[in-house]
Amino acid sequence: MTLFSKTASWRRNSLVLAAVLVMIAAVLLAGCAKHTPSGTQAKLPAASGTVQVTPLYDENTVVSLYDKTIPAVVQVVSVMESPLSQLPSPFTLQVPRQEGQGSGFFIDAQGHILTNYHVVDGATTVTVITSDGTKYDAKVVGTDHNNDLALLQIDVSNASNLAYLVLGDSSKVKPGQMAIALGSPFGLQGSITVGVVSGIGRSIPGSFARNITNIIQTDAAINPGNSGGPLLNSSGEVIGINTAIEAAANGVGFAEPINTAKSLLPDLLKGGSIKTAWLGIEGTPVDKDLADKLKLTTDKGVYVVSVLTGSPAEKAGLVPGGKDVQREPKAGGDVITSLDSVPVMKVEDMLTYFNGKRPGDSVTLTIIRGGQTLSVPVVLGEWPEQLPASLLQPGQSDNQTPQNYQFGPYEFHFNVK
Repeated sequence: MTLFSKTASWRRNSLVLAAVLVMIAAVLLAGCAKHTPSGTQAKLPAASGTVQVTPLYDENTVVSLYDKTIPAVVQVVSVMESPLSQLPSPFTLQVPRQEGQGSGFFIDAQGHILTNYHVVDGATTVTVITSDGTKYDAKVVGTDHNNDLALLQIDVSNASNLAYLVLGDSSKVKPGQMAIALGSPFGLQGSITVGVVSGIGRSIPGSFARNITNIIQTDAAINPGNSGGPLLNSSGEVIGINTAIEAAANGVGFAEPINTAKSLLPDLLKGGSIKTAWLGIEGTPVDKDLADKLKLTTDKGVYVVSVLTGSPAEKAGLVPGGKDVQREPKAGGDVITSLDSVPVMKVEDMLTYFNGKRPGDSVTLTIIRGGQTLSVPVVLGEWPEQLPASLLQPGQSDNQTPQNYQFGPYEFHFNVK
């Protein structure tokens, strides 16, 4: 037998042996395997620690929610006529007028509409357009410029089957919940964007150097023209009013909590401009580091850095600590720990509490002064339209917001008609 024939014979024998071993292994595995019905595939258990992927939202649910809520959302068109255009003939001049587009939503069957104050600020005429294209003249019933809120109303005598939205409870909002923004970005009426609640308890600067508190942050797309439109939860309830965006970022939008609007609604319905209560301090949150540095007996509350001249705080005798050459707080100031027994941890807590108060109302401050706890009654004043420059942020005048915010987003443009 040649070497070739021996090698070929060995290969044939090896192949036969391998085939026999494969058949034996198949029989053994078949006997050990769990029987599964014909045409089905056995399911293996999920690996330990894996997370089942869940869609962000159910498409049919969002489509149904849109169909139910969009009839209550309106486009708001504001017009600012120049005084020169109102001159009698023959002095009438063809001058540009400013037009702006925002959003709003009906809140009741009486034709009341919530929107942002900056959407109608300075407007001589306001028109709202419903989702079916119907136009209504609207009047401004009440405003709160410090909280950027306005209440409009249309004549419902010619309106049939008026739809309105349910106001939810923004105190129950949690990060990660679905957030749905409706409105007319860039005049594109009936737009919807979907995202999540990115954060809660934010604070953004409003007008006259007063912060708007308890703001909801969302990544649902908000653009110019969305201002005043509703931010909904997955049940179709209003949890916020779309108000501002971070100008230097993408996907960072802010909505005013609906609970703020609900608390102010009785005064808005009365008409006119709401007067905002004012204490008149510059304060900073107390934490362990500040308490250690200033030798405070508490690490919770609001440290009084300065007291404005002529303010209710000065009249009540609050003691400021002042600032050093580095403009850092110095020792010796009062620490405010509560308002009417409601604990406060930061200035924004105080502003939120004052939203429910009016100038002339009395509150009792609990303060710590020199290690002693005192109760100090204060009669609140009215928030001034001008504040000292030391209280303003860089790039901000006494009636403007810092430039890193597009507030709200809303733009006027000139239009000759």
